[in-house]
Amino acid sequence: MDVNGYFLPRAADLADLGAWTSILPDQPRILRTNLFGDAFIVGADGYVHLLERAGCCAERVADSEEEFWHRVGNDDQGWLMTQLADDCHSSGLTLRDGQCYAFTVPPILGGEYIPQNVWVAPWDERFSVTGDLFAQVKDLPDGATVSFKVVD
Repeated sequence: MDVNGYFLPRAADLADLGAWTSILPDQPRILRTNLFGDAFIVGADGYVHLLERAGCCAERVADSEEEFWHRVGNDDQGWLMTQLADDCHSSGLTLRDGQCYAFTVPPILGGEYIPQNVWVAPWDERFSVTGDLFAQVKDLPDGATVSFKVVD
């Protein structure tokens, strides 16, 4: 499987990680970013972490970049969400420069990983919005009730 088509262009790898520092390793560097804006991050210790922006979480996924590239090659772990990306593309959601897939209702708020919950967004806006969302929910206990007020 050629996974290169399941990463955003390298420009997305320059995104600001400031909002996420509390859950990232020291000296984080974005290795690559998938089509949904989730970033694979290498810390000073060499471990690779997956920052799942829509889930507002990060986890260590490989002990080295070499191990990461070996494991991501078939996307057996689902880190690239290849099936969902293919389903989104088949349903007419086509990405252009500067865009990524985004969840209408983020998974952290109960949204599902299905094409009907996905839309195309400018990645800089999506990265900013999910960073803001993380800042607002990071200290809430699991299962907490949240409400939104939409302001124009």
